[in-house]
Amino acid sequence: MNVTRVATLAEAGHSRIRFCTPSPGAVDCLGNAMSAIERAINALARDQHGVVAYRQITALGGTADLVRRRMGAGHWHRASFGVYRIGAAPKTLHQRFMVAVLSVGPDALLSHRAAARMWGIAPTGAVPIEVSVPRGGRNRSRRGMLLHATRDLDKAGATHIDGIPVTSLARTLLDLGGVEPSAVRPAMWEARRRHGLEWDELLATLVDHGRPGRDGIGPLRQLVAAHYGEVARDSRTEDHAFVLMRDSGRLPQPKAQVKVMCADGVPVTIDFGWPHLRCYLEIFGGPHFASEDLIQLDLHRRNQIELAGNALLIHTGRMLEQRPDQFVTDVAQMLRSSGWDGDPGVWSPSMAHVTHGRDRS
Repeated sequence: MNVTRVATLAEAGHSRIRFCTPSPGAVDCLGNAMSAIERAINALARDQHGVVAYRQITALGGTADLVRRRMGAGHWHRASFGVYRIGAAPKTLHQRFMVAVLSVGPDALLSHRAAARMWGIAPTGAVPIEVSVPRGGRNRSRRGMLLHATRDLDKAGATHIDGIPVTSLARTLLDLGGVEPSAVRPAMWEARRRHGLEWDELLATLVDHGRPGRDGIGPLRQLVAAHYGEVARDSRTEDHAFVLMRDSGRLPQPKAQVKVMCADGVPVTIDFGWPHLRCYLEIFGGPHFASEDLIQLDLHRRNQIELAGNALLIHTGRMLEQRPDQFVTDVAQMLRSSGWDGDPGVWSPSMAHVTHGRDRS
C-alpha cells in the first residue's frame, strides 16, 4: 500500500492504521521497541498492502521464532499459507490480491479477471481472485483462488500496479478471452480509452502467444482481425470451396490468400483469387456472422475492392453445402466476364494443402 493511500484511510477515521517507519528507535503499533529486521519487515508490509510472505521475512533476516513471538503477541496475523498480515493493516480487496500472489510463489502474477480489475477494465461486480503460475512448478492452489498453470508466463509482460504483480494489459485481455469471452470487447475498448493501448501491441501479443489450443486467442484475434481488415476465418469452409472448384473440372486453379490493394489504399487478404483476371473469391464461415462489426467491415471492404476495378464473389459455408453446383457456376461466370477463355488448365496437386494446417484455436 502506498503512503498516500494510508493517509487517506487514516483521515477517513481508521485511527489504528499505522505502519512503523524504518528509523532508529522505532516502535510497533503498541509502543514496543522493534529491531532493525522488524523495521525492514514493516517497511515491506507498507508497500505490500500490509502483508509479507515468510520467504520475504527470512530474506530480511527474520526467523520462525520471530514469527511465533509476533503472532503470539497479536501483532502479526496469518493471512494465508506462508503469508502474514502485519499490525492493524485493513483487509481490502487489494490486500486479498497481494495475499493470493504471495501465497503461491515468487513467480506468480495476478491475472485474468482479477488483473482486469487492477487495470480498471473488468466488468462491474465481483471478480474471482485469479493467479497465473508457470506450468510444471510445485505451486498449489489456495482456498478462494483460481490458479492458472501456463507454459508462457515468461511472455506475460509482468508489471506492478499499486505494488501488486500483474500480467500486462494486452496479456490480460488475451487471458480474459479464455474465461469470459463476452467481456473482451468492452474491456479492450476500455483499455484503449484509459491506457492508450495500441493495436500493434495487441497484434504482437497474438503473434507471441499463437499456438493450437491456446485459451483466449479466438475472442481477441477476432477484434484485431476486424481492425486490420481481416475476416475471422473458418479454414474448413475454405477447404470445402477449394475441393468443389478442383473436382468440378470446370475452373482454373486459384491462388490462395491473395493480397489485394483496395481503392482506399488499404491492403487486404482474400481467400482465393485469379489476379491476372482481377477476380477474387471470399468464403465466409459461421464465425464470421457472429460479429456485426465484421459484417459491416466486409460491406465496406467489398465496396473498396470493387471500386479498385476488381470482381469479387462472396459465398458462405451454407451456400456451399446446399448449392455446390451453383457455386461452381457463379465462379465460372465471374471469370468469363473478366476475359477467361474457359480452359481450366492443369491443377497442381500440392495446392490441395494450401489452406490446411492453420491454427484453428
